[in-house]
Amino acid sequence: MTQRILSHFLLFTLSFFFLASCSKYEEGNASLASKKSRLVNHWRTQQITSNGTDITSLNIITDIIIRDNNTMTINGAFWGVPTTAEAKWVFNAKKTNVLITNSDGSLDDYAIVMLQKDEAKFRRIDDDGNVILYHFVTY
Repeated sequence: MTQRILSHFLLFTLSFFFLASCSKYEEGNASLASKKSRLVNHWRTQQITSNGTDITSLNIITDIIIRDNNTMTINGAFWGVPTTAEAKWVFNAKKTNVLITNSDGSLDDYAIVMLQKDEAKFRRIDDDGNVILYHFVTY
C-alpha cells in the first residue's frame, strides 16, 4: 500500500515538472491561465528593438490596451506627436501569433515569443525584412 502511494506521488510529481517545463512559446513558463486572459491587459513598453538595435526611445509605441472584446488601443508618438490608434486582434488557429487588423484594414502578424500574465514579448518581420522585437510589462 505504501509503495503504491509512493509511486502515485512520484508519478504526479514528475508529471507536474514535465508540464511546468513545457511551453508553447520560446520564452516563459507554461500557465494554467488561458492565453486570452494573459493577453488582455494594459501593457507598457519595456523595450523595442529593430534587428537588435534598441529603438525604445523613439516612443513608437508607449503602451497598449488589449480588451476582452478583441479590440485594442495603441498609444505612441509619430515624429514626437502623440498618437492613438484603434485596432482589432485575434489569435491564429494555433494561438502562436496575434493577428492585428489596423484601422486602415491592413493586417500585421506578431509571433508570440513570451506570454505571461505580467510580461509579454512579440516578434514581427516588417515589409523591409527588419526583425522587430516588442517587450511589454503590465502597469
